Amino acid sequence: MDRWGNIEKAPGCTDYDDDILETLQEREVNSMKLKFIAPQLQHRPTLVKLIYDVCEKQSYHRTTIHLAIYLLDIFMSGHAISESQLKLVALTCLYVACKVEENDSIVPTPSKLNSFVRNAYNPSDFICLEVRMLQFFDWHLTIPTAATFLDLFDLHSFDRDEYDRIASDPATVPTVFAGYVQRINRTSGMILEASLRCFKLCRIRPSLLAAGCVAAGRSLTQNVPVWSDRLTSVTGYTYRQLHFLCQQLIFEVMPHSPAPSPTSASKRSISDAGYLSEWDDSSSSHTSSASSEDSDESSESWRKRACRLSRDSGASSSDEEEIGGKRRKIADNDCSG
Repeated sequence: MDRWGNIEKAPGCTDYDDDILETLQEREVNSMKLKFIAPQLQHRPTLVKLIYDVCEKQSYHRTTIHLAIYLLDIFMSGHAISESQLKLVALTCLYVACKVEENDSIVPTPSKLNSFVRNAYNPSDFICLEVRMLQFFDWHLTIPTAATFLDLFDLHSFDRDEYDRIASDPATVPTVFAGYVQRINRTSGMILEASLRCFKLCRIRPSLLAAGCVAAGRSLTQNVPVWSDRLTSVTGYTYRQLHFLCQQLIFEVMPHSPAPSPTSASKRSISDAGYLSEWDDSSSSHTSSASSEDSDESSESWRKRACRLSRDSGASSSDEEEIGGKRRKIADNDCSG
């Protein structure tokens, strides 16, 4: 069907960005939410990897990966599934996601999906489970994920006005406009991909997570301000709303980011991670930052870039809502030392 896929490649779609975003946000609000602990939560990393590996082999869109994993999380949280059937559930979620996100010609057959698990199931099992899933989701499957929103936000991650201001500064290193866009979008995409492994991000609003990835990608790109009024208009989020999430994405999610310091490590057990716990001020108790004793050059670079988050946060307009005192304290601590 390819309903949302390849938004970033659609010529002229920016003329309708406001309408597209409004529609996506309406569907986001009405989508099913995680409410219970999945009894099979300990198997989630294996199932996520299975879906990801199959999508990589078949060159499916990232929106397909994210929708399949969303369906998996919701379906698992509402059912007690035997361990022998978990891969069947994961691949059926992918099967359904492909029918929504991909062109009909490349939607895999049940037999093809079965081959990825050495024909462990009967092809008819996929069809029977697909029907059960459609009933469970009440046939509401055109669900925007963080990947859907990021495809849209990528179109606005960096603009010519920002580039002209950078290019006119003799202290900056000359870089072509396309180079900045590519770097920001590639970095935000890497962070979004890595977020699939983080249980606690399952309850973050997809549009908020996508905007946070853009902010993190910009903060890790030299000479580029973390956020702007233009991006606030595009995404609907101010930087004060994104600041804490952006730090979490950089220090806990981003591949090759510095390891969390022992004093700020999470004290939650894996059983409630991402399913019972909201992403709010209480989670700031386990915000990660680079250790002040780490002399590694790359870690120091990460710390310097992360310090930009709090500086840019302070430069936000005064009419933005106030962020919690705990979050401001975290930002100050990250830039100290």
